[in-house]
Amino acid sequence: MKKHIILTLTLLSFAALIALSVLLSAKNPIHLAYMSDKKYLPYMMVSLHSAILNKNKNTSYHVHVLAKDLTNEDIKKLKEIEQADVQISVYQTKELNLDSAHLGRFASFAPALQKVFIAGYLKNINKVLYLDADTIVQKDLTSVYKTNLENQYIAAVKDGLMYQFPEHIAELGLKERDFYFNSGVMLLNLKEIRERNIERRAITYFNTHNEIFGDQDILNVVVGQKVLPLSYVYNVNSTFFEEKSAAFLAEFYQEKVPNSPKEVYDNAAILHFAGHKPWTPWFNQPYLQALWADYAKKTQAKYQIMF
Repeated sequence: MKKHIILTLTLLSFAALIALSVLLSAKNPIHLAYMSDKKYLPYMMVSLHSAILNKNKNTSYHVHVLAKDLTNEDIKKLKEIEQADVQISVYQTKELNLDSAHLGRFASFAPALQKVFIAGYLKNINKVLYLDADTIVQKDLTSVYKTNLENQYIAAVKDGLMYQFPEHIAELGLKERDFYFNSGVMLLNLKEIRERNIERRAITYFNTHNEIFGDQDILNVVVGQKVLPLSYVYNVNSTFFEEKSAAFLAEFYQEKVPNSPKEVYDNAAILHFAGHKPWTPWFNQPYLQALWADYAKKTQAKYQIMF
């Protein structure tokens, strides 16, 4: 009888610890940010659902969605994803008073300029992990979120294709920093960005330059030296092996890179379909296409979304 009571008390204590852990996690969630319009909402939901499926049980996410032209019905559908450890906040974006002519041949990237102004929307949040909608999250995001930014503005992964354009990097004045990051996944120090008025710098840069490669050029320039490189595993582009060998990429990223593309993709914390999209017929990587399709089917089955 005594042993039975002790066992019962032990189990109750264990359950209480789990409940406390969940409660503390909910009070100190990992803040994630996405951007989406009506067209991209289903794909964004696939990315978000993948993040939820692959998070640890004691991890809580507060997801902030910068939305353009979403209807109440769209937002209601998005809110269906909420659960005890996943909260969703939606922010209707404001029209940017910027002349897209400055983007030149990159004018199609105009909607992505909202990334530059995330700190202004999330005024009470000091740190957020931003993800493009064309991503798949394969691991819990606690580790990358806990990266110590100190007084850095951003932590991000080197762009795996920009080494092909050294003249562009030189034009942007990035020779001293010696790398150009991809803005599809960024850990943002919103507190520092607000205090240093980075948004104002971004607007000034935009208004005084032409042929701007969207938000990515702007962010790379205005953060200056205050950017921390992340491991490539947090932004593995679907074009990762498009041009160079694993040996070259290991030297480029200054870390070990497996020779097998499948191993690289399987071990990625975040996959990023920055080029052709896996939901289009001209995407020519069957393994990655099947992987994305599997998450899409799971998302569609759970939330009855239409692609």
